[in-house]
Amino acid sequence: MAELTSGLLPGMTVAVTGASGNVGTALLRRLAETGVGEVRGLARRRPPETEPYAGVRWFSADLGTPDSEPVLAEFLDGADVVVHLAWALIPDRQPDLLHAVNIEGTRRVLAAAGTAGVPHVVHMSSIGTYAAGPQEHPVREDWPTTGIPSSQYSRQKSECEQMVRDFDAAHPQTTVSVTRPTLVLQPDAASEIGRYFLGPVLFPVARAFPGSVAKLLPLPLPSSLHLGFVHADDVADAIARIIDRQAPGPFNLVAPPNFDADGIAAALGVRRVPVPAVVLRTGMQAAFLAHVLQIEPGWLDLGIGVPQLDTTRARTQLGWVARHRGGDLLREFVAALSKGEGHTGALLHPGTGPEHTPA
Repeated sequence: MAELTSGLLPGMTVAVTGASGNVGTALLRRLAETGVGEVRGLARRRPPETEPYAGVRWFSADLGTPDSEPVLAEFLDGADVVVHLAWALIPDRQPDLLHAVNIEGTRRVLAAAGTAGVPHVVHMSSIGTYAAGPQEHPVREDWPTTGIPSSQYSRQKSECEQMVRDFDAAHPQTTVSVTRPTLVLQPDAASEIGRYFLGPVLFPVARAFPGSVAKLLPLPLPSSLHLGFVHADDVADAIARIIDRQAPGPFNLVAPPNFDADGIAAALGVRRVPVPAVVLRTGMQAAFLAHVLQIEPGWLDLGIGVPQLDTTRARTQLGWVARHRGGDLLREFVAALSKGEGHTGALLHPGTGPEHTPA
């Protein structure tokens, strides 16, 4: 991995919310390589004293409650940068809980950062903040960030970005940066992501089929679906570069190539069965209402509506290039999922964890 340029990180105190999750675990690994001065981690549950969690100064709080506010004040006291990663993906059936963690939690982090005078705020956003866009060409960071209205995740990401922009305008002395990755995967997080998106009914079924058997099963996908992927380690590297360069503004992050439905099936080595999007969405809605599927159909709308991402800004301003190609990443992730693999951390562990934990 390429060296950083400024040499600032070895003396810095970096505070990371959601530090035990998918991107958080990868970021702790990356920061350890830089010799950063101090890393503080905020999570709902303290992870085990194993790498990369060992050596981190841990704080415990649920950002969805006001009780987290005094913890945040201590967490951010004297910090040089806060990286806000904490986010609750599910349960989609409890929008009030998601609002408390994602919207009010982000509001609390920004308020605490402003009060503490943290010089640099890095907010983890998403491709989901973008409005629907064309597939003929990738879009840059000036594409509208009004989200996909039918996706709860997208609406909340868009609302949080507006909060970040308001914070930026009110704190001109603070450097404010935003990352907008597409779907972030890594084999270490296969079980966590599998539990999130497949749920307690479908996740065990997915793990029951060996890879050789799974490849014989048809994959129903609409032709309008398109997805990009990026490895958590590559996202972590981009964040480290943002901190190192104190680079403001938003940055798109995705690994080549962008996949259409046929490309996803080809990367997985399976046969795609074309299904109209409306049919698949109807099936997802029925499964969601029957508690077979725990994610709402808005996730399909997101996969169909979001644009491709242009990463020119990250490449030219950060020197960032994804080291993991999307096809290889997707295959490695699915293989880890079928084997029941995961990291030692509570959220990434192959065992079933609390799905709503905001870390």
